[in-house]
Parts: sequence; structure tokens; C-alpha cells
Amino acid sequence: MEKAAFLKKVPIFSKISENELDEMNKITGTKRFNKRDIVFSEGEQGESMFIIISGMIKVFKTSTGGQVKTLDILGKGDFLGEMAILEKEIRSATASAAEDTEVIVLKKRIFEKHVKNNPVVSIKVMRALCARLRKADREIEALSFQNVLGRIAITLINLMEKYGIKTDRGVKINLKLTHQELADMVGTAREMVSRTLLSFKKNNCIIIENKYIYITNVKELKELIY
Repeated sequence: MEKAAFLKKVPIFSKISENELDEMNKITGTKRFNKRDIVFSEGEQGESMFIIISGMIKVFKTSTGGQVKTLDILGKGDFLGEMAILEKEIRSATASAAEDTEVIVLKKRIFEKHVKNNPVVSIKVMRALCARLRKADREIEALSFQNVLGRIAITLINLMEKYGIKTDRGVKINLKLTHQELADMVGTAREMVSRTLLSFKKNNCIIIENKYIYITNVKELKELIY
């Protein structure tokens, strides 16, 4: 897909004029990242935001002790890096390619111009930021009130809602996740994730095949959440 056609399909830019879209197409670039490449690092100055054309990007923070907490996994059409631009602050997290990924690079001045000139763009950016804030609130609530089993169930349901594909075997989470990657999302040890997933399998809530998780009993999985 051509860059201009793709930009038009990105929700935050879907209502801008053809002239603005043409201008944006001319002055934006694309960049490819191999799996595990760093897109940007926590603490660096933010001069660009990124829109994912293909692939996936993991956003995470690392503690001084080396523990990783995955904040989000973003896919086609999602954008990231806008907070450092809007706040004029340093990056608050690190982003790396979860698989081979291509992005559109939108420089700070271009993004600011379109936000200022297009109320619809501003509103959609605010809505996206509000959605991320609600997600953060839910994660804080889960960490505060849920046990590990409940947190893993919540994480699987959230992934299912974003990346789920209905199949004859159940709802497939269309992400290849290792137990460690899932543990980084939940904020627990890999061993705990492995034991919990085995328990879910024994209770016929999930099937795991080639690192893909299929949710086979959503109702029972939700009942594990307080």
C-alpha cells in the first residue's frame, strides 16, 4: 500500500484534506526495523512520532534491577511517540520491534502543525491518549486488587479484544507470545505464567499451539477475575 493511501486509513488522519494529506505524504519518511531493534529509548529527547505500517512494536520500561514491564504491544495503524512531542519532554519508555516492522516517521513540527490546524486530529489524538490512560488505570487496579491468576486472565482477555480472530477452535490471539513476554506484560515471573497457563489449559479455557493462544471459554476465564 502506498504511504498516502495508508495515512488516509489511519484514524487520526482520516478527516484531513487531500492537500494536507499530499503535503504530509511528501514530507514524511518511512523506516524499517528488524525484530528486536530499538525504535526509541527511555530518557532520550523525542523529535518524532511513528505510525506502524506493518509489524508490531513493544513499549516497555526497565527497572534499575533489570526487570521489564511491558506497557503495550502496538500493531498496524497504531501510533506511538506522540507524548514526548506534546509534552516537550524526554521519552518515558523504550520501544522495540517485536517483529520486522515498517513505520512512517512524522517529525515534531509536522505533527504539531496538523494538530493545531485540524480540530478533528486533536480530538482523535486526545481520545487515543484517554484510551491509553484508561488502560493504565485498569492495569493499576489489576495490580492492586487482583492476584496473579486474575491478572493473567485480564491480560489474555485484553489481548483477545485487540488481536482476537474467531476460528473454529476458539478466539485466536494473533500474536506469538513466549511465556516470558506474557510475564513481562503481567508483571510476574515466567514460571508463574507457565503454571497458570497450564491450569487454564486443564480447565479447557485455552489452547496453545505454535506460541499462539486460543481462548476457548471466555466466560470461565472472566470468572477468574474478581
